[in-house]
Amino acid sequence: MKIQYLNGGLANQIFQYIFVRHAQLSCQCPKEWFFDDSFFFLNQVHNGYELERIFHLKPNLLSQYFDSDIWNQLIEEKRNGGSIPQSFKNLGFDIIMITEFENYREHNPFDGQIYRVPGNTFIPEIIKADNEFVYYHGYWQHPDWFRSYQPLLKKELSFPPIADDRNRLYASQILNSKSVAVHIRRGDYAEFGWASKPDYYLQKIKEILIHHPDAAFYVFSDDIPWCKQNRDALGLGLSQHVTYVEGNTQGHNYIDLQLMSMCRIMIINRSAFGYLAMLLNDRLDCFYFDESDR
Repeated sequence: MKIQYLNGGLANQIFQYIFVRHAQLSCQCPKEWFFDDSFFFLNQVHNGYELERIFHLKPNLLSQYFDSDIWNQLIEEKRNGGSIPQSFKNLGFDIIMITEFENYREHNPFDGQIYRVPGNTFIPEIIKADNEFVYYHGYWQHPDWFRSYQPLLKKELSFPPIADDRNRLYASQILNSKSVAVHIRRGDYAEFGWASKPDYYLQKIKEILIHHPDAAFYVFSDDIPWCKQNRDALGLGLSQHVTYVEGNTQGHNYIDLQLMSMCRIMIINRSAFGYLAMLLNDRLDCFYFDESDR
């Protein structure tokens, strides 16, 4: 059995899904791979588990594999500071962990054999580990996990039709202009000092306007008021064609991802959300990615 930890917001969940689908398709063993969805039984963050609600996917979940009594016991052990891989080891199973990041200590404490791999790299050999049980802790955001099976994955990750008038209008405007998605992640990124500096957006917007003076900018952010207050520092005041995309909250955040993936040009930072929108974009002419040091 191969188990991938499933956690975080929608973008992280999709990247973890892409990793598992890559493994299933490469090894031709779909029934061997499972998602550890225990995170969502103990945490209320973002909009919870979203893969099935938005994309109607039916991944193999550990919560559905075990009888409810066994699963509830595993959750209780995790609530008390344990983890699914540790519980398996305590039961005598031969299990190893392959992890990208040290935060496994917080999410999945484990005193067994651990193999550390560089973060966000493409190392297909790791899916072939032959232990009885292998637990994967990571986000796997390298584009080659996706590109190896891009046509199929894009089909599986097709967004539902946009149903409301406001977002249909956004979509129509985006599709009929030289549209530029400007993704400005604030929230925890600002708190931890990870947010892109305003000057990054200013320089990219100046560059775009030189080549495309008629460009229409669409601002996507978890803090639209901050973006409006800092429009000049961000370079948004340089264009008369700026739209702040608002209203996609409380379970409808995925529509921002959907709209971003329709834009011709993208200015993104290091968040998984913007990076995923770039990978899913079939209309992309060019994109800008903030690679500056924090």
